[in-house]
Amino acid sequence: MMDRIVRFAGCLRRPGWAAICCAMVWAGTAKADYRDSIAVLRIGMVETHVAATDPVKLEAIQRAFANDLGIPVEIIKLGSYAALIDAHASGRVGYAIHSARSFAATQAACGCVRAFRIPVAADGSTGFRSVLVARDSITIPVAELKVGYSDETSVSGWQIPHQAIKAGSLDLPELIRGGSVSAVIASYQAGEIDGFFGWLPDIPGDRGGGLERLFGGWNRTALENAEPLRIIWSSQRIPYGPHAANRSLPDDLVEALGTFLDGMAASTPGLLDIFEPAYGGGYVIPGPEEYQNISGLVEAMPDRQSASNLP
Repeated sequence: MMDRIVRFAGCLRRPGWAAICCAMVWAGTAKADYRDSIAVLRIGMVETHVAATDPVKLEAIQRAFANDLGIPVEIIKLGSYAALIDAHASGRVGYAIHSARSFAATQAACGCVRAFRIPVAADGSTGFRSVLVARDSITIPVAELKVGYSDETSVSGWQIPHQAIKAGSLDLPELIRGGSVSAVIASYQAGEIDGFFGWLPDIPGDRGGGLERLFGGWNRTALENAEPLRIIWSSQRIPYGPHAANRSLPDDLVEALGTFLDGMAASTPGLLDIFEPAYGGGYVIPGPEEYQNISGLVEAMPDRQSASNLP
């Protein structure tokens, strides 16, 4: 750096050579990028991720990132989302694959992470909405309904509705704990509850919100064979868990990561299925306020290990 300063000073003493000399100095400076400052990129993912359970898949992902970025890459497997939150907040990993809640918890802990891509599901959705559905024939107030939910760790089935009830935007019904989505649907079919909390994919530009996509279309046959449902309450959109970078990572590295993710399906066929098994539609760039409306879920988490990828 001192050598560049001396050369720059020389440029000023020789006006005739100023343009050429200074251009040479700054050209050398422009070549510096993240490869000069990042010795190894550490990527954090929970060990329940499909790729993390298979050494061959893990090696394929590691090699693909390293080849594209031009720097060594190490994937760090964490035993829980609590461990992922801690590792990312402390800077032990620079880039992590989060759930929506674990990202919000990390941001609340340190303010040191930024979401740079959101996965897109095969149906085009980039998030979901929690909904309360009830028998179409029922007209009684929400406060008089018997409403089923899976369990307290469910984002769509408990955490989001619970926040809405606390905020006063949703009346408190009689809540019936089912223990699982299957049990809740069975209770509905048996006439033991009037409705239940679930989720619908949120697809940009789609105004339909058809109930055929309830729970992402899972258990659709069972629901079609039950009494017709209607939506009587819907939450705000909750984006899917992001790919996020520690703010200490250089901007050009984060940009390179985003570009690699965007082109993953075309440049490395099959890798997207390994790296993003729960989705399959690529990635989009999140808006600046994308995850603000889920900050309340951090307080609602019974423990940080319950922060899952799924609604």
